[in-house]
Amino acid sequence: MKFFFSARYHKLMIAALSTVFVFMFTSVVPAASKGFKDTEYSWARDAIESLASEGIIGGYPDGLFRPEANITRAEFAKVIARAFAIRPSGEPRFKDVKKDSWARGYIAAVDDRGIMSGYPGGNFGPSRVVTRAEAAVALARCINLAGKLQPRTPWQPSFSDVAPGHWAFEPIEILNRLEVIPVHFGAVFQPAIPATRAEVASMVKSITDLKISDGKLSDFDSMYRTVTVKLLGGREETMSLGPDTEIFRNSVAADLDNLRKGDDVNIVATAYGEPKFISAKGIVTREDLMNKVSAISKGALTPQQVKALAEGRWNSVRDDLKPALEDRLLSYGLTAEEAESLLNQDWTHLGTLAKERLASALSQELGVSTDLVTAVMSKDWQKAKTYGEIELAGLLLSKFLNM
Repeated sequence: MKFFFSARYHKLMIAALSTVFVFMFTSVVPAASKGFKDTEYSWARDAIESLASEGIIGGYPDGLFRPEANITRAEFAKVIARAFAIRPSGEPRFKDVKKDSWARGYIAAVDDRGIMSGYPGGNFGPSRVVTRAEAAVALARCINLAGKLQPRTPWQPSFSDVAPGHWAFEPIEILNRLEVIPVHFGAVFQPAIPATRAEVASMVKSITDLKISDGKLSDFDSMYRTVTVKLLGGREETMSLGPDTEIFRNSVAADLDNLRKGDDVNIVATAYGEPKFISAKGIVTREDLMNKVSAISKGALTPQQVKALAEGRWNSVRDDLKPALEDRLLSYGLTAEEAESLLNQDWTHLGTLAKERLASALSQELGVSTDLVTAVMSKDWQKAKTYGEIELAGLLLSKFLNM
């Protein structure tokens, strides 16, 4: 019998074995702590002490760090602002941030950059705790990735409790692909629970260790899957892309061939230099539009199929699309035979009842009258024009009355 394990399972096993070995070799002679009295045996000790040595994170007057304590939004804002050297350009705009608050400048800084925002009513909530989901969103924003990517096919959830519809799904998936999420989270993320100081230290350290390259795309090679970027300082850097490197152009999933020389690019690589995300911006091309439509269809249509449909070459893609379209028609209440007739454009064998069911379904989905849909299906353009004019007049009248 064969067993197949996910990459995350392997990481968990490695982490567990590492913990055992660390315990074996440190149980007799404890390792010396470099700063805090209570981080000696913390799983995040190295991250905590590294950030502390850089002045990014601090402890308490009693010499403790309290790694398992919660972290407030004010404290988190300070860590983010220091870790990414973000300076405020003005004053905080929140009603609950007092003028004499020690966190005033840090809160203004993360707000200016759009990394952390406030709540309805104009408050920031500096003393409120930061949840794991909120921390993930802020960190993804720090590397300019959150809320900007539209994959060609939907990402499969890495955690059983963060579904694609969750408001923080994308940032959490991005951080997981960059190996920023602590391994001990396991198969559940628990997005709503407060993040601990140790968890924040671990994630901040991991994300500051990432290799980020910003600049202009000067060249790319599709055969060898390399990109050359002219960095902001003028130096050129060539990187090899891995099989799982995700490429986006103008926020939409793209192929390497879709990139254009001169594009503004942001490449985010792991601490080992392996590019995970390439985000490019440039003049909108026809390929961008096809990729956009493909992404909107959630991968049901490839960019090549979109192009064929746009050029009227239905027959070239009909066989590929037939299963998906057939399922959609069956969901409208048509029988398998009726769906087959419709896809083959065999109108003579499509019964009156099937036309009525299809017209009713399309009417609900498109938000127009059944009469208009029926007229279009029957190619009765004069009737369709009449119904269309009536509906347009009704729409304009309703908009006018609600002004």
